[in-house]
Amino acid sequence: MDLTSTESIRLTVPATAAAVRIARAGAAGLATRAGFTYHEVEEVRLAVGEAAALLAIDPDEASAPTGTLGLTFQVGGDALLVEMQLAGDGDRAGPAGGLGTAGGVPAVASAVLDAAVDSWRIEDGGRRIVLRKQLTDTDGDDDD
Repeated sequence: MDLTSTESIRLTVPATAAAVRIARAGAAGLATRAGFTYHEVEEVRLAVGEAAALLAIDPDEASAPTGTLGLTFQVGGDALLVEMQLAGDGDRAGPAGGLGTAGGVPAVASAVLDAAVDSWRIEDGGRRIVLRKQLTDTDGDDDD
């Protein structure tokens, strides 16, 4: 894939653990196509799953949200941007619900996201998470 142009892919899935697996697989496939290493692809996949958990999609909870999870993947320049938005089920939000910042995110979730992606933020009162993963320089040049 030519990362000098921007490609955007949108995916909407039910806000369920089973559907999040589809979103994680899609993120991994796109990251692979964009040229990320195996380790980076796994980090993207992990980050998408962790962000979904923050948006109240708990695979162990019987009363999962009834809404949808909208994902927008953008590949361009030298990064992958993943925007995740929970829609519907307005009475329920994840651990980030209503905070709008990373301040109320559980320490483990914050550590996972910090390790997996280059940056992340919570928006829209805890119903939207944006992840950014930088493509590493794979041509061997060290221009830093």
